Amino acid sequence: MVFVGPDPGVVMEWEILRNLDPPDRRSVMASAIRRRYRGGEHLFHQGDLGDSVHLIEKGHVAIQVVNPAGTTLTLTILTPGQFFGEQALLDPDSRRTAAAVAIGAVETWELRRAAFNELQRRHPQVTIVVTEMLASQVRRLSEQLLDAHTLTAEERVLKQLGRLAESFAVDGAATIPLTQEDLASLAGTTRPTANRALQGLVDDGRVSLRRGRIEVPRVAALTDPRRRPGATR
Repeated sequence: MVFVGPDPGVVMEWEILRNLDPPDRRSVMASAIRRRYRGGEHLFHQGDLGDSVHLIEKGHVAIQVVNPAGTTLTLTILTPGQFFGEQALLDPDSRRTAAAVAIGAVETWELRRAAFNELQRRHPQVTIVVTEMLASQVRRLSEQLLDAHTLTAEERVLKQLGRLAESFAVDGAATIPLTQEDLASLAGTTRPTANRALQGLVDDGRVSLRRGRIEVPRVAALTDPRRRPGATR
């Protein structure tokens, strides 16, 4: 991890800050610390004492848990503009319920609880940031619950793959640095099910499976609405 230091002049277009006046947005970012991480580096570990929330500026972050059997499960992949660790702002005794791992180079703005509490004291309006964080989390969980009830396991795999391809896209193609096990975990299913869902895409050339990664030569072909799960054909 590299400490970069705060930049009071930075005003980010974070969704969770959208209801703040510009001066309050600047105050939030001026209270944050810019951090840089290498690929594979932990931003924090499961079980660590939580004392800060991270806003992602660059790169991707995997949120992972180790289940009782000792298996690492990937719960979600977060992208620039998203955040994680918000529980730390609410409970001074909170422990990290999951680990956060950098996928490639990552840059975040870390807002520590002590700094946020002081910011709230001086600018009560910034309390709305916590409300926005919780509302965003509820929307995310609600969508996952809806998917679990309305999509088959294979459809969930394809939906996750489409999202990842769009997120990692560069010049119309994407190299997704995740395994089939990771993709299965994100979709809440098993590797064999994920492999079955991918085989049709492999057969028609829309996806290539490599060790430790999934390659998508044309993201547009993969994410065509007419070919997405549930689309009318």
